[in-house]
Amino acid sequence: MAIFGVGSNWSGEELRERFFSESRFILGWNEVSARDLYAFMASLKVGDILYIKANQPGSRTIRVKGVGIVSRNLIGCITAGEFHGNVSDWETLFVHVAWIDQEEFLVTIPEDEGKLTNIRAATIYEEYLPFVQEAVIARIVGAQQRHAGDVRNARA
Repeated sequence: MAIFGVGSNWSGEELRERFFSESRFILGWNEVSARDLYAFMASLKVGDILYIKANQPGSRTIRVKGVGIVSRNLIGCITAGEFHGNVSDWETLFVHVAWIDQEEFLVTIPEDEGKLTNIRAATIYEEYLPFVQEAVIARIVGAQQRHAGDVRNARA
């Protein structure tokens, strides 16, 4: 399992709600423009954690727009017959995601946690900073606890 930051803004169009409603993460680049990112998408595994992020270059604050867990990888989507179209179509390839936390929150990285790099402006990247990893995991745990409380209240 790994944690990845992913983008949801395609040329000024915000697609977060579409990702949530379709239970997907769609890369948003066509194969001709981003062959390396397609290889990256193929490496995502069931159980990997995705967080939708927005970050201004140089900012220590990440706006997280949602957190989810990959529930069907790219190959699983293809073999299940969900692949329709051409690999050069930017909307064709995707992974299924259970979007556990759909609320926005901010993660502000302390000065002593290291320098920011240009990585957070990327379309998709693996998150290695423990401070950010812990914030994302805390949201998953919190969402599960809220859900368990809702179930207990519904039974009462």
